[in-house]
Amino acid sequence: MFLGDLLILLVFVWLSRKLFQFLHLPALFGEVFAGVIAGPIIFGLVQETEAITVLAELGIFLLMFHSGLEADPKDLFHSSKKALLAAFGGMALTVLGIYFVTRYFGYDIETALFMAMTLSITAVAISTRIFKDLKINHTKVAHTVIAAAVMIEILMLIIFSVFINLHETGAFDLKEVAISLGKFIGYFAAVFIIGHHYFKYLYKILYKGNKGFMFSIILALAFAVSAELIGLHFIIGAFLAGLFLHSEIFDDEVFNKIEDRTFGLSYSFLAPIFFATLAFHLDFTALFTMPAFIAVIIITAILGKVLGSGLMVYWGGMSKNESIGVGLAMNSRGAVDLIVASIGLQAGIINVEIFSVLVLASFASTFISIVAMRPIAKKLKALQVK
Repeated sequence: MFLGDLLILLVFVWLSRKLFQFLHLPALFGEVFAGVIAGPIIFGLVQETEAITVLAELGIFLLMFHSGLEADPKDLFHSSKKALLAAFGGMALTVLGIYFVTRYFGYDIETALFMAMTLSITAVAISTRIFKDLKINHTKVAHTVIAAAVMIEILMLIIFSVFINLHETGAFDLKEVAISLGKFIGYFAAVFIIGHHYFKYLYKILYKGNKGFMFSIILALAFAVSAELIGLHFIIGAFLAGLFLHSEIFDDEVFNKIEDRTFGLSYSFLAPIFFATLAFHLDFTALFTMPAFIAVIIITAILGKVLGSGLMVYWGGMSKNESIGVGLAMNSRGAVDLIVASIGLQAGIINVEIFSVLVLASFASTFISIVAMRPIAKKLKALQVK
């Protein structure tokens, strides 16, 4: 029975979240752990039915929409040089490192590129939570990492969109690449023009006087559907809709209510279902059949951010402790990267084995980032930006 399965899954999610929060680890770790326990891997109490899959898809949609709401375009346009350096350095070194390691272990170019792209993403939501928990969310480190993470997220969504189209055509073709890029650039330009100039008028005409939540969901769905109609993935539309729904359209009070309700509906209900069902596809035999590959991937993913982002911001004028903090915090993964990985699995770009490696690497790098950030945070607290 669907409601019975949902009840069991959410009970396990709730208990697991409490456990991982007690351990000062991200709640989504607990959500995936709940899927491991309740799903087919251990107890088999819950199966991935069509209804559960639909809820998980809605979880992806709302996660990407909320991710867009968190990323103010004005912050990107006014981002510091240090944020650009952190984004470019961490992304470039991680992509190159993961790509060549994956190729060295005998995997094809498509798999290597997909792994490199996925593990180069820094999770804005996880980074924000870590900074708040460590009470360093008003430091230059926090501001730099958040801006850099948003830049990487947007760029990787562009690349991901092109990648999906290339996979569907079955061959690398410069013409197809140009068409895919043209689609995204045209779509982004249209969203920017409509979002920047017309959303506020739509709100005033259609929904003046109500709280705006349904208006925002309608727009997000419209952008997601329009993205799919031109051959892009719906997560692109959901993200961009959130990106341009800001306080210029609503007043601060209304916007905060929309953000709060979107956060509650996604992170407290639908997103946990998505993260739990991720665990249904994990294959832990990879830990025993390919331990060397997993270990090298994790080390490369961590060093790519620590060295790439850390050294670049140090060169840009940050202190030693701040640079280390940036490099470690850029290793926060476990949100958009897991969404991308799940879509890659569904599309047949990667197999269950590689998907499992990506999830393990994501969690391992985030865990190490959290632990290693604690002593650095004590030194950064004195550098809070007022």
